[in-house]
Amino acid sequence: MPVTNLRVVVCAVFSLLVGCSTQSPPELAVSRAAAVLQDANFADSVFVGGLQGPTTMTFAPDGRLFISEKNGALRVVVNGQLLATPFMTLAVDNDNERGLMGVAFDPNFDSNHYLYVYYTSVAGNIHNRLSRFTANGNVVVPGSELVLADFPELDAANHNGGAVRFGLDGKLYVSVGENAVSSNSQSLNTPLGKLLRFNPDGSIPTDNPFH
Repeated sequence: MPVTNLRVVVCAVFSLLVGCSTQSPPELAVSRAAAVLQDANFADSVFVGGLQGPTTMTFAPDGRLFISEKNGALRVVVNGQLLATPFMTLAVDNDNERGLMGVAFDPNFDSNHYLYVYYTSVAGNIHNRLSRFTANGNVVVPGSELVLADFPELDAANHNGGAVRFGLDGKLYVSVGENAVSSNSQSLNTPLGKLLRFNPDGSIPTDNPFH
């Protein structure tokens, strides 16, 4: 097709579209499809209810299930039952993606009863914090919080990170969000946007690549 004719066709189509654009588009019905199990060996059922904004869960070495809630409560499930009394309730900023976000148990929990949490602290400027607590059965030992790391003040309410896990090397690994500033992930001048590696007491391992 000659170039001039092609231009005519394009202009005609454009004019048709512009002419039609004055009409209101039809409203689309919004519906949600039910989850479909593709494997008959699996069943979909509610394990425990009554939670308020659960963010993560992890098993204690003795089999109890600990579930963190965005509002700062750490809940305990024993034998399939959610205990009425939370393990602890922290004062957190839970705006947007902030709140109580990560929990991990010390590899020696059976003897030292330590667990580690990552949450958005309201102490001073709003910031994320890594702390260690001591358990006494299904509740925390009052006043046992040991702050291991306070991260920089937050400007954004999203991109907080929060995963906390122990590695096979016995070190504590913590993901820290980049505060919605992508360049933080590439900068060695800030802990934001990093996967950090700690000793269980909060000190920095001497074999860290950027010690």
